[in-house]
Amino acid sequence: MRYSILAVALASFSVACGGSNEPADTGSAGAPAATGGSGGGFGAGTGGSSGGGPSGGTGGGSSNPPPATGFNDNIGQWQTLIDGEWSLPPGSEDYFCVTRTIGEDVFISGFEAINPVGTHHTVLTLGTAGGPDSITKCSAFTNHTQQIYGSGVGTNSIDLPPGVAVKIPAGTQLLLNLHLFNTTAEEMTGLSGTRIKVTAADDVVHEAEGILAGTLNLNIPPMQESTQTGSCVMSRDVSVFAVTPHMHQLGIHMKVTAHSSIEGDVVLHDGPYDFEEQLTHLLDDEVQMARGDDVQVECTYRNTTTRSVSFGDSSLQEMCFAGLFRYPATGEFFVCSF
Repeated sequence: MRYSILAVALASFSVACGGSNEPADTGSAGAPAATGGSGGGFGAGTGGSSGGGPSGGTGGGSSNPPPATGFNDNIGQWQTLIDGEWSLPPGSEDYFCVTRTIGEDVFISGFEAINPVGTHHTVLTLGTAGGPDSITKCSAFTNHTQQIYGSGVGTNSIDLPPGVAVKIPAGTQLLLNLHLFNTTAEEMTGLSGTRIKVTAADDVVHEAEGILAGTLNLNIPPMQESTQTGSCVMSRDVSVFAVTPHMHQLGIHMKVTAHSSIEGDVVLHDGPYDFEEQLTHLLDDEVQMARGDDVQVECTYRNTTTRSVSFGDSSLQEMCFAGLFRYPATGEFFVCSF
């Protein structure tokens, strides 16, 4: 898979970004930006003290809760995997990261976003524990390398195909990156996160993962419509089964095409784009792709401003990504751009 140097440096951009030109903090890819004690608002039995929390940015001072278990007691039912309570002053935005260590193998067969008003995106990644479970201020750059799920404004729930699941191995740590934006004149509070359905390990045939296919090299000229193109080359044989278009507020249309040496050229998505309704589309038929095949992403923008617009996480900038679900999981870095 071809990764741009910039993509590896950013390690952050996922479905439904938006916000300021500058991140709230510097952070570092692969670990939380801070490692204070656990705070309130983890949900689903994570515990933690009632003090601290997102408003303080450092969490409370209690001991680290034990790894979370019990998910497999509720097979086939929606349950909270990870969440975080937050509050923002009027007219502000920020990033918060929630970490949660999982104490059992969990096979996820469905995802649903918890994204109340004020949630511009959630990015859920998986990796080696980088510190105690906590909820802290962080930045858009703070993520582990393997993406589990991403959501944005209006994202729908999704059930994976029969026999397909995303695995969370026992002992690994989830990192939920929340980008929050309060455009009102009042303090805003909320609870954002991810809910899941779990399936039995014996029913899993394929282990899946999420990636972002597209480009970071955007130069959108002013006062006109234009199309920018990116691609992602498969590093091994895979099957693609879902797609989630993602651009910002200038985006009006996306076309995603799999150039498969096995099945020929297959259009995965071709339709108008609405920032307020960022939907995940489950394909009618999965597309088999061989190593070296690529997915091409064509993003069309209507730039009514008098300035050129480039790539960035700000709502004043743009993105061109198709979130893809595929199997088997490779464990590779989740941004794939060329």
